[in-house]
Amino acid sequence: MKNLLARYLARARAMQFHYLLASLVLLLAVYPYVSAGPTGPAALKVLSSFVLITGVYAVSNRRRQVVIAVLLAVPAFGLGWLHIITGDPALGSAESVFTLLFYAFTALVGLSRVLGTRRITTDTIYGAVSVYLLMGLTWATAYNLVEGITPGSFSAESGAGFTFPAFIYFSFVTLATLGYGDITPVTDQARSLALLETVSGTLYIAVLIARLVATAGWRTDATDE
Repeated sequence: MKNLLARYLARARAMQFHYLLASLVLLLAVYPYVSAGPTGPAALKVLSSFVLITGVYAVSNRRRQVVIAVLLAVPAFGLGWLHIITGDPALGSAESVFTLLFYAFTALVGLSRVLGTRRITTDTIYGAVSVYLLMGLTWATAYNLVEGITPGSFSAESGAGFTFPAFIYFSFVTLATLGYGDITPVTDQARSLALLETVSGTLYIAVLIARLVATAGWRTDATDE
């Protein structure tokens, strides 16, 4: 029984990024269909809560990382649900700060593990994809925070108001350097964030490919020896 449990825990440990990636894909795939209507914010918060939980598990290799992740995830979780219940904009802004820090921290830890590995596994690949998706959510949260603090930081061709789902769309369009132009940063602060996201997305792909090629080279050398 103990051996079976140990085997299960070892397998779960080797699939940390599997769960995080699944929650991220679920959020990005489902949010357009659940965010509308009176229950939309609560449904979106459920999806983002899964990301917080799986994100904590993804960085649970080291105790210090777990502590930091929990200290960021718990306020983000609590403030997010309080904002849903009360509608207080101040709680929404505070939630955005903790959520942004959590996403950024989780992405950095994931990036460190992906770039530091000498053995490519499926979890390594899932971790690399998770980092990219977390980058998009990090910048989306930053845009949402800037618009909340300084309304009018962004403009849209449709003239509609901005919600977090709109910033998810804008963030990934910017990260992938597509630049459709239907949402435009207006203030210097918003433009600076968009510029930094474009650069970070381009550099991430370049560095990741270079690192994976180098890792493949290490494995070839080891095989030759």
